Amino acid sequence: MLSGEVGVSTVDHISTFEELGDFLTKLHDCPFDFERTSFDKVSEIWSGIFLRPLWEDARAEHRGLPLLYFRTRLPVAEVTLTVARVLSVEVIEDQGIGLYTFNEIERAPSGLRLLFNQAMQINLQLSGPIEATYEEQPLHDRWAVYRQFMLVQSGPEIEKA
Repeated sequence: MLSGEVGVSTVDHISTFEELGDFLTKLHDCPFDFERTSFDKVSEIWSGIFLRPLWEDARAEHRGLPLLYFRTRLPVAEVTLTVARVLSVEVIEDQGIGLYTFNEIERAPSGLRLLFNQAMQINLQLSGPIEATYEEQPLHDRWAVYRQFMLVQSGPEIEKA
């Protein structure tokens, strides 16, 4: 079960691929800050940072004329995904842009594969069963802005308050 209240930091422990998939579904099309990833070979811990727009937050702002132009401004939470038992990390097709958009997670022959919309992949080779944490912390100085023009939506663009 996904936990967490709006505006409150939460930490969830994950021990199966299905649980991990459920959590990462919340991050589909969310920005991923590749420059803030880390991997400690000694402790076998990898972590990555996602920025999740909080659609369910009471502070969400929706303005405009439906079907013509619409602007949505949402508070953002910083999500830290930490995966233990990682033997190695392989990054494929790093475009050098720093901020990517997360697409999905797949099982890999020896672990996990994170796929991004900009063709980048991160392969995590695991030494055992999945052991991960999903920590979500609201940011009070960041907002995600979506713009919609004639049913075509952009975004999100992350801006500082």
